[in-house]
Amino acid sequence: MTSAGDGPGARYQYTLVVGPDNEDRAWVEGVLMRGGLEVAAASEAELNAMPDVVPPSLVVLDDGGALPERMASFKNVRSHPALVGVPVVVLAYDADIDSFSEAITKGAAAYLVKPANAEELVGVAHKLSGWLGSNDRTEKRRRLRRPLVMKVDVDLRSRKIRVPGQIVDVGGAGCRVELREAVEKGELVRVILHGAEDTTHLTLGAEVRWHRTTPDGVTVAGLRFTGTTALVASRVLGIVSAGQA
Repeated sequence: MTSAGDGPGARYQYTLVVGPDNEDRAWVEGVLMRGGLEVAAASEAELNAMPDVVPPSLVVLDDGGALPERMASFKNVRSHPALVGVPVVVLAYDADIDSFSEAITKGAAAYLVKPANAEELVGVAHKLSGWLGSNDRTEKRRRLRRPLVMKVDVDLRSRKIRVPGQIVDVGGAGCRVELREAVEKGELVRVILHGAEDTTHLTLGAEVRWHRTTPDGVTVAGLRFTGTTALVASRVLGIVSAGQA
C-alpha cells in the first residue's frame, strides 16, 4: 500500500483505492491523481492485514468480479476498523439494475460502471471526499444522513418542466439535490432516480424546504419527502435512520 503522507499524528486527506493490483486499478489511481487528489492503493488482502490504516476521506472499491463477490468485498471494506463511516464508491463492470440497487441499498455512496468516464469519476470523488469534513454537516447530521451521489431528473410540478440534477446526500426525511434551475421554498417537486445507465422510473415526491445558489450558479436544495415517499426512499436509498433535509 502506498502512503498518503508522513509525520506522527498527522490527519491526511486522501482517497484509498481498493482492488487487485492490475491495469484497472492503475487507471483509477492515475485519473484521481491527475484530478488533484492524494491517492493510496491496496488490495483487499493487504488492507485486511493492516488494521492501523490512516483513515481516508474516501474509498474507491475497484471491482472486476460478479455481484456476490463484489458485495462480500464491499461489506469487508466497510467493516474495516479504519474505514467505518467513510464513503465508499463502487466501480464495477456490471451495469444492470440489480448490481446498482444492491450496492446503493447496502450503503454505497456511488456506483459507477467501468470503463468509467474520467471526468465523472473525479467529480464524484471530489464531492464525496469532502463530505465528512463539510461545515454543513454537524456530528448529529452525519449520524442521521449518509453521502450518496446519484443522477436524477427533477420535475418542477408547478412549471411543468423537468431538469437534470444530482442527489448529494440523503436522510429518512429527505435529501439534498443540486440542479441548474432556481426553485422556491414550498415548491412541490418529483425526483426521478437514475440507475447505472438510465432512469429507473422510480419517483419520489418532495417539497423544497430551503435552497441556496453557489457561486457557479448551481442551486442546492433541501427536499422533504412527502406522502409515503419516505418509506420507499428508506428502502431503495439505503437509509437507516430518519433525519432532516
